[in-house]
Amino acid sequence: MNPSVQLIEGLSEQPLRLKKMPKDYPLLTGSDHWRRKIRTVFKRLDTDGNGYLTIEDYEIAARRAAEYLELNDKQAEYLLNHRRVIWTDTVKQSSHQTHPDRMSEDEFIQSHFLAFNDSTIRENFADYCSIEFIAIDANGSGLISRREHAAYFCGLGIPTEFSKVIFDIIDTDKDGIISKEEFTQAQIEFWLSEDENNIYNEFHGPLVA
Repeated sequence: MNPSVQLIEGLSEQPLRLKKMPKDYPLLTGSDHWRRKIRTVFKRLDTDGNGYLTIEDYEIAARRAAEYLELNDKQAEYLLNHRRVIWTDTVKQSSHQTHPDRMSEDEFIQSHFLAFNDSTIRENFADYCSIEFIAIDANGSGLISRREHAAYFCGLGIPTEFSKVIFDIIDTDKDGIISKEEFTQAQIEFWLSEDENNIYNEFHGPLVA
């Protein structure tokens, strides 16, 4: 079985109560602002700073997060495997890579532009978000705590003080935790909105220049 299918098994059985569904967003135009957001994500994920994404970047992020959370070896390996699955899915959705084991910034932007304008991917967008959610939810509680979110930012090399800012925005009901619904709605807004004033623009920290 595809590992990403295993990860989302059970999550997609319970429909999320979202205010706006992916299919309700207009097709992306690839505006300068949208590309700036995607460049920001690329820079965060490129943890070794070599200008390419590889599985090693995702593993570095996972190990940093595990260290921040002081996870034991078994918990750290669980987190590491989740990050590997996300890398695999990132590669699978791209048909523009010139090298099978790495992805450039331009390839990353183009693959996401094409993917998020694909009706099938939009239809299953919540499942993709679920994979990301459980990679941050290190203790498997079904919720993301402030500490887990800070660990996620730490893993990507984003100063953790920025975690508090976006955490408070994502946590719309102000209960001090991020639910799957809150996380998924924020993800959808980040990836599918081209509004320069969208409150979720810094989902992955301050935008790069």
